[in-house]
Amino acid sequence: MFFRRRHPLKGPLQPVIQVFVRHCTFSSISAHKKRPLHFSKERCYRNLCATQDARVQITHFLDVAHGGAHFLQPGQAIEMAEGTESGSFLKMLDHVAAQNLHPDTIVYFLEEDYIHKPGWVDILFEGFSLEADYVTLYDHGDKYKVYPKLQSKIFVTPSCHWRTTPSTTNTYAMRFSTLLADFSIHRRFSIGRKVTEDHNKFRYLEKKGRILISPMPGWSTHADPEHLSPCRDWEPYFKGM
Repeated sequence: MFFRRRHPLKGPLQPVIQVFVRHCTFSSISAHKKRPLHFSKERCYRNLCATQDARVQITHFLDVAHGGAHFLQPGQAIEMAEGTESGSFLKMLDHVAAQNLHPDTIVYFLEEDYIHKPGWVDILFEGFSLEADYVTLYDHGDKYKVYPKLQSKIFVTPSCHWRTTPSTTNTYAMRFSTLLADFSIHRRFSIGRKVTEDHNKFRYLEKKGRILISPMPGWSTHADPEHLSPCRDWEPYFKGM
């Protein structure tokens, strides 16, 4: 496999990264998860806002099916009442697919419990300068613990190294044209489930010839203390650096 560099987007297209973030008032999936010290979903939200720039536009979704308070105020998010991770993902997916976006627009699906290192916007662009179909900024810690025989191809861009990876969480980026081409696959692994089968989805996409890459070390991390992106000190960001 050989990666050719893509030319960056040309012309006045702004913003060129569309981020779609899913929030909820309560999640039975994550309610009992272990979390890093100082973690809060509001800190993740503030971190995202503080590290974006003019090339990024963020749309928030809020699942209010379980009721309860949330730090997002009325009007800050598109509300839904699904009650499951897969249901909220499908609602977001349909909304995004209906947008009139440029085919090369980078679409970034993001869950509410991720922290980003400043500079992630440039890194995401670098990822798409390679012939990758999907890019995650999360260097998933399980790839070093759960898959001891995993082999990857390694690439380099001006700021970091990249590896091919077989799967990631339901937080990832792709070009809008890729999303539309793979739309039925993204639906397939969420329909009829309470939780999206993200691992199986990306393994299926891999069999279809799609390439997923992640940076080393990561420029974001899931707030999962057992699988934080390695080789980074994430504590200051969880504290609100």
